Amino acid sequence: MPGMTAYTGWKEYSRAKKGEVAFVTTGAGPVGSLVIQLAKADGLKVIASAGSDEKVQFMKDIGADVAFNYKTSSVPEVLAKEGPIDIYWDNVGGKTLEAALDNAKIRARFIECGMITEYNTGYEPIRNLGLIIGKTISLHGFLVFHLEAKYIAEFYRELTPKVASGEIKYREHVYDGLASVGDAILAVQKGENRAKAIVHVADE
Repeated sequence: MPGMTAYTGWKEYSRAKKGEVAFVTTGAGPVGSLVIQLAKADGLKVIASAGSDEKVQFMKDIGADVAFNYKTSSVPEVLAKEGPIDIYWDNVGGKTLEAALDNAKIRARFIECGMITEYNTGYEPIRNLGLIIGKTISLHGFLVFHLEAKYIAEFYRELTPKVASGEIKYREHVYDGLASVGDAILAVQKGENRAKAIVHVADE
């Protein structure tokens, strides 16, 4: 499902053109890491953020041109230096969304996949939403289930051999047993998982 989310959202809404600049949040996660690779395959410069130095290294390993730890680097400063951006893949919302709006080009495309920083804070107001009008930004929220039927055949045809060959790279963080489900969910919410969180229940 995360792979399908990345693929369908990118194909449906990015309208990517070679030489453009994309900013991908949660770039070391299962969705963001595939978005990075799809954007690089389309010839884009990719800026990507995550919450640990280990995750930053993984983003570099899969092709991000600029990878940074948002906990130790200023998102607005990175975007001001490396942008402006044509495409924003949003998994976090909040102040990062504000920074992306400030540093977006005219007619940028914002793909709203998630807002994990908002889920436990009551959705704080975004101060600069008016830039959507001033910069004629296209903002698309989506759920994979609404796009799956359109892309499912293409998804398996295109990505299965690339995953099998190692061209598409991924990582998993495996938690052992049903008793670890709560730990896995909490780790994802706090950004402490090192990759896609998997709960291993049994071998059969």
